[in-house]
This record gives sequence, C-alpha cells and structure tokens, in this order.
Amino acid sequence: MEKPAPSPTQFKIGAVSAMALGLLGLGLLIWGSWIPVKAELAQYLLERAWQQSKSDGAPHKAWPWADSWPVAKLTIPDLDFEAIILKESGGEGLAFGPVLLDQSAPLGQRGTSVISAHRDTHFKALANLQVGMQVSLEPMHGPTLHYTIDASRIARWDQSGLVRNTLSSSLVLSSCWPFDGLTSGPLRFIAEATPDRKTAQLIR
Repeated sequence: MEKPAPSPTQFKIGAVSAMALGLLGLGLLIWGSWIPVKAELAQYLLERAWQQSKSDGAPHKAWPWADSWPVAKLTIPDLDFEAIILKESGGEGLAFGPVLLDQSAPLGQRGTSVISAHRDTHFKALANLQVGMQVSLEPMHGPTLHYTIDASRIARWDQSGLVRNTLSSSLVLSSCWPFDGLTSGPLRFIAEATPDRKTAQLIR
C-alpha cells in the first residue's frame, strides 16, 4: 500500500525545520570560530597597550571598557612561555590573561607577589614547570626582574601559607589544580620563585 504524499503544510514544516537546523549549525560554527579570533584580537590589543605603557610609563587599557590593564610581562624561556600580566580589578582580567593579585605585594618590592591564571588557558604551561627554571618579569617601571623556581606544591586555596609582608621578596605563580580537571575545586598549584642576586639588590 502506497504511503500518502505529504501535505503542503507538512512539507512547509519540514522545510522550515531543516532551515532552522541549518541556521543553528551555521551559528554554532560561526560562534566556535569567533572565540579563538576574539582571543587572538584580545592578545594583540593587550600587547599594544603594554607597549604604550612601556613607552610613556602610564597605564593603558587594551579597550575602553576594560576593568584592568597591563602591569608587566612574564617570560619562562624553558617553556617558551610569554604573557602580559594584568592588574586584578574585578573579574574580567582572568578571562584575558594572568593577573597580579591585589592582596599580594607590588612587583619589585619586598613581600610575596602572586600572579594567578586559569589552568586550562593562560597558565596551562605551568603543568610542565620544574624546579630550577628561570622566570623573567618585566614591570612597567624599572629593569627586568629575574627569578628561579625553587619549589612547587599543592594546597587548598584557603591554606596556601603565603604571607604578603615579608622582609625578603618572592614571586608566586598559582593556578587551579589538577591541570586536567574538568570541574572547579579547592586545590591550587603554587610555584615559588626567589630573585637572583642582581634582582635581590634592586628590591627594597
């Protein structure tokens, strides 16, 4: 027995459904492509703002509505890693790069300076960080500071043991842990670095 031919109404519904699915697929494709493009554009704008800051010594936002701005550049040669460090201000900074935590010591001064970033984006490279690796930190003002990673550990976010005000100076790189985790948790990866002799003499 032959099946009845679809009615004009059924045909129109099927065509509309197919078109809707096609547009949805196209939208998802465009959105998926836009995310990496947006990330690349943000890094270009951050680099431009950083160069402006180095040129005139004043903070520059990467875009007018940004709630943060570049304060330093971090380099880890052994990991082929380089990133613009942003001032922590609100929640936007972490979406675009590592941030210098407000509750930590200013860069190049006595105390513990803490730089934090997401484990699955800007600090993904820390999964391969090892004791003995060199770290360079170029602040907006003054000479580049050089550190050596001398310890790493895992601790709860509220049991880090880090102290801001100390007589010496140290740099801490921190991220969520484990690096391959799919959900947020209380554990943090903490890498501590001490300044080399020349940098220690510059810090007051």
